[in-house]
Amino acid sequence: MSSRRTPKTDAGTPGGADRPAARGGRPKDPELDGRVLDAAAELLAELGYLELTIEKVATRAGVTRKTVYNRWANKSALVGELLIRNAEVDHVPDLGDTRAEMRTLFDQIVRDVGESRGRLLSSLWATIGDPAVLERFRTEVLGPRRQYARAAVQRGVARGDLPADIDVDLLIDMWSGTVMFRTEVRADVLLASQAEAMVDLALSGAVPRLPRPGADS
Repeated sequence: MSSRRTPKTDAGTPGGADRPAARGGRPKDPELDGRVLDAAAELLAELGYLELTIEKVATRAGVTRKTVYNRWANKSALVGELLIRNAEVDHVPDLGDTRAEMRTLFDQIVRDVGESRGRLLSSLWATIGDPAVLERFRTEVLGPRRQYARAAVQRGVARGDLPADIDVDLLIDMWSGTVMFRTEVRADVLLASQAEAMVDLALSGAVPRLPRPGADS
């Protein structure tokens, strides 16, 4: 099951407090919000983050700059909202097969981290310099993704296919880092056989383990 984040509509809705309240106190219009975000997405794909401006977004959306600023304090807040809205947060279905579930999880990481999304991925690095955007991304996207990943791994532990002391967070970090380095830094393709090899390593027990109590003291 996959869900996309939906744009927040006002400061009174869940999570809405993360968005600056309208300076003029006007009620928010979800349809208008969506139009502005759609315009920002189009321009982001065409121009990239550095060339994107609030004025260009307003012109494309057919609104004034003030309308945009009433909803988002700056460009990073606007693009951060767009990234969160478009992020996919999937659970890993219980397939009764740890290998199949781990491959599903790995494929989700490839999609979220490694697949080229044009200029959208580079925009993420530009916007996470904004602490408010980063915190929202952690809470609304990364947090749920990790929760679903932990559930899938724990099913594998319960079946005896994965070690009980597996460090799930570090495993996901390792998989994410591998995918990102190969696809973004090396600009190379991650083959299906290589994805299978990563899953095989995990199932063979070659996974990071939680430290024993007192081991780091």
